[in-house]
Amino acid sequence: MTAALATLAIGSGLLAALLTDRSASASRLFKIIASTAMLLIIPLGSPELNGYTVLVAAALAASWLGDLALSFEGRSAFLAGLFSFALAHVLYIAGFFSRSSMDLFSVVVSAIVMAITAAAILKWLAPYIPEPMGAPVAAYIGIISVMVVTSFGTSGALADPRIPTAAVLFTISDVLVARHQFVQPALANRVVGLPVYFAAQVLFAVSVVVPWT
Repeated sequence: MTAALATLAIGSGLLAALLTDRSASASRLFKIIASTAMLLIIPLGSPELNGYTVLVAAALAASWLGDLALSFEGRSAFLAGLFSFALAHVLYIAGFFSRSSMDLFSVVVSAIVMAITAAAILKWLAPYIPEPMGAPVAAYIGIISVMVVTSFGTSGALADPRIPTAAVLFTISDVLVARHQFVQPALANRVVGLPVYFAAQVLFAVSVVVPWT
């Protein structure tokens, strides 16, 4: 069931991207199918009930709302999606802390890399972002950067490479969302970004229901 839902999520995400310029309603439908599939991985996977399980499930639920918001056009929809995904990242961060103690070396190294990366992304986006949206976008970049850093921080006794991999893929997908929204709208942003995004979310969900060995 987990493999089927993972395939459905990523495949429907690709279909949603491919249908973007042909039918907005069909694209929205497949995006919600993809988001619902990723959301069902945990409850249908009979995971151990603990803090990590609950927080990742809550993050996926917040992401579902973000996916719905971003399937519509306009600044209000974009800001609603931004808020929903910021909440999802906060829940992921809490989940990482509940899963294991942080590995200090991994946190320091990833924090340096993410600080440089976030600064570069902000510098790239700055000329294109409308002034009222500058602060929310900057705050969001800060939150997702912390999410990535703490995902690498889980690399201690309970190391699971799927978690930092998912965090990096999520960041890549968000960069493509920003490129599409502010810099250069293009079908390629979605054709690459949506499958990468759903792959990230699937990895987070699978890390709950399938132990890493």
